[in-house]
Amino acid sequence: MPDPTDEGKTHFISPRLLKKLDYQTPISKFYAEATYMSRRTEPESLDFTLGDAHEMPPPGFVEALQRWSVPQNSSWYGYKGNIPQSRVTVSTALKEQRGLSILPEDIFLTNGTVVGLAICLQMLAEEGDEVIIITPPWLGYRRMVHLTGAVTVGVPVDTNTFEMDLEAIASAITQKTRVIIVNSPHNPTGKIFSATTLERLAAILTEASVRYGKPIYLISDETFCRVVFDNQACPSPTQFYPFSFLVYGYSKTLMAPGQRIGYIALPSTMPNREQIRRVIAILQGSAFGWCYPSVLMQYALGDLEQLNLNIEHLQKKRDWIVKALRDMGYKLRTPDGTFFLLVRSPWQDDCSFAKLLASHDLFVLPGTPQEIPGYFRISLTASEDMLYRSLPKFQAAMEYSVANSRH
Repeated sequence: MPDPTDEGKTHFISPRLLKKLDYQTPISKFYAEATYMSRRTEPESLDFTLGDAHEMPPPGFVEALQRWSVPQNSSWYGYKGNIPQSRVTVSTALKEQRGLSILPEDIFLTNGTVVGLAICLQMLAEEGDEVIIITPPWLGYRRMVHLTGAVTVGVPVDTNTFEMDLEAIASAITQKTRVIIVNSPHNPTGKIFSATTLERLAAILTEASVRYGKPIYLISDETFCRVVFDNQACPSPTQFYPFSFLVYGYSKTLMAPGQRIGYIALPSTMPNREQIRRVIAILQGSAFGWCYPSVLMQYALGDLEQLNLNIEHLQKKRDWIVKALRDMGYKLRTPDGTFFLLVRSPWQDDCSFAKLLASHDLFVLPGTPQEIPGYFRISLTASEDMLYRSLPKFQAAMEYSVANSRH
């Protein structure tokens, strides 16, 4: 019998799984090779790479968890699936805040957006299928699709406007296309896709579904739908296309990425909802383990829904840093939403410019591993103190780049 402790042996691990896990996305390759990124957590470093919160969660967050942590009966912390009241809370909020009429029984509570996306992809995509993603994509899409056995097909945004390229999407659809993933406001560009754009996309998907004799599903990743600036509207693609799944997570608006709760919602126009409900329930409760959020987060959801991210504060930081960077000579569009600014790199080699910033203990995410070369991304979840301390470092890097122009 082979010894499972032998180095280099994988007798008890599926080779197919290992092959899938060894798959390198552009971002995983970057982190493996850019060894300087390991310094971003050092005490004097300013880390703008991810959307981690550097400020406190909204007032009332802790109190809500404390209130509902006190057990009201002996089964308070027992196994719970989709708690009915939590589903009603989400249904009510979608109606009041988004104008979306979704029944409580069509809402499935998940352990955050990522689990919701994984469930939808595992349900819809399989070996040989194609999944269209809008590039630059959220950093996790490619690996999640790869784990289903499907292939990602990236369609770049228009880099002048950050709009979806609808003609390119139409051209990318084939007999193998099963799913398209859309997220709006878009991470990392911050672009909100308008109702007109989403209507045109729906028409393209409807025509292609008829042509190929099977539905092309749309997964709408609406993680940032409440992180919207200048009182803009943020329409949901599910309003325009029936074969849609709305996926949402609260961690962004609660500024608490480690306390996870989210949901999958089916629009009332979705055909075969009864079958889809059954499949999602199976995936929630057994196929991936236990994918429901903690009972505490579900109990507290009614209170948590009343909390609001301080958009005015976030927008103030956005406006401040956009103006400051432009005054230094950086070029960037003002984002409609999300936590991020996407800035033009003064050097064509954005990874080298990110390394230059890191030499000043300032860490950003370069555009190349995000599939938008020539840019870098800054997170607005940084504190005001971090932003203030970053400005002379951005200035020094710009002055160096001007004096040592690289093309």
